[in-house]
Amino acid sequence: MRFPKQRLRFTLTHDGKPEERGYIVLDLKGLDIEGVNSLAVRLEDIETARGQGDKQEDAAKKARELLGG
Repeated sequence: MRFPKQRLRFTLTHDGKPEERGYIVLDLKGLDIEGVNSLAVRLEDIETARGQGDKQEDAAKKARELLGG
């Protein structure tokens, strides 16, 4: 799912919890998820995931190498 840019924001504090690198907050209001209004992800966690690379792509590449193609 591609998330609309207008429903995405950055903040240094979420629910009273400050974070040095901040949070990415996705506004989920209007979606059919009962009782959920937003999803906050620490920017540090996003950077860690980005640094680990695309594991799915790596797994496909390894499988091709093992199969000789």
